[in-house]
Amino acid sequence: MVKMKINELPRLTYRYVKTNDTSVEIKEAPRCSKAIFSDMTYVSTGGELPSTFKGASDSLLALSQKNGITTICIPDGISASLQIMVQTTEGYPDFRSAFSIYVGEKASLSLVWVWDGNVDNSEIISATYYEVKKQGTLKVSILERNLSNALWLEQRYTLLYEEANAEFASAMLGGEKIIVHSIGDLHGQKSNMTETAVYALKGTQHQDLFYHINHMGKESTSCIDVKGSLSGNAKKVFRGTLDFKRGCSGSVGEECDYVIQLDSTTKNISLPLLLCTEDDVMGNHASSAGQLDANIIYYLMTRGFTWQEARRIMVESLICPLIDKMDEGLRAEVLESIRYNLEAREDA
Repeated sequence: MVKMKINELPRLTYRYVKTNDTSVEIKEAPRCSKAIFSDMTYVSTGGELPSTFKGASDSLLALSQKNGITTICIPDGISASLQIMVQTTEGYPDFRSAFSIYVGEKASLSLVWVWDGNVDNSEIISATYYEVKKQGTLKVSILERNLSNALWLEQRYTLLYEEANAEFASAMLGGEKIIVHSIGDLHGQKSNMTETAVYALKGTQHQDLFYHINHMGKESTSCIDVKGSLSGNAKKVFRGTLDFKRGCSGSVGEECDYVIQLDSTTKNISLPLLLCTEDDVMGNHASSAGQLDANIIYYLMTRGFTWQEARRIMVESLICPLIDKMDEGLRAEVLESIRYNLEAREDA
């Protein structure tokens, strides 16, 4: 195993706080599975990641490219849909690969990622570059499920040109250690990027989220919205940064991180950060962590719901608006998985 530090804050705080980065151990000899594509029309092997791609660490970014790069290119004016499935097996419990995805001018891509597997101690490391040209649209839904005792680590870098739009909606429901490292450059005027994520962590699951959006183009907009629940001894770290660069006048960004802690043994760390070198911008950030409101629970129970049902209603009311942003074919499964995780907590 090789140990390395990842997800370093762009502005460091005191070392004793122990929130500047995260340590992770990586296998030296993985046995890798392959991605399965629903359609190969715009898919080809080969390509490269740009030098501007900054992963969770330089070493991890290099590791993700050892098994080659897959390129997906949607031509100008074309609308396409694609699903990519990665499922680990006993013989191939791990995954390491990189992807370059291009969406042409006035083109659109609806992309669904499904990460799955029931093999213990899997290790999944990926790196994906997204580039969306002028007036292009990218909608990405990500479902990560099962993967017991696994490490799931996703690195992505998104570059948006004029009036381009990118929306990422994630549901992270499995794995022992879940790590996301996402950087977005809003290079073009009136470009827009949205990051939403839901989760329901239980047991000893550990989730580490790093989102960094750079506003470069004028009148660019962004939103980072993360919501979920923690139970047992689960832990979540959120590092979210909106960086307003000089020249991005008229830009607006917001980030929020809300979590319901169902047990006093859970741990939540939230680090929303705003950086700015431009005057005419608007940035908002919010964070909330706490237990269920006893008054609302009591109100629901007086209406005939059990305590378990009332608790589930409160969690679902928090996360369902974000589930609705995912691909329609995934929504029911995501909600069912979240309910399963909540029930597993009750049986623990």
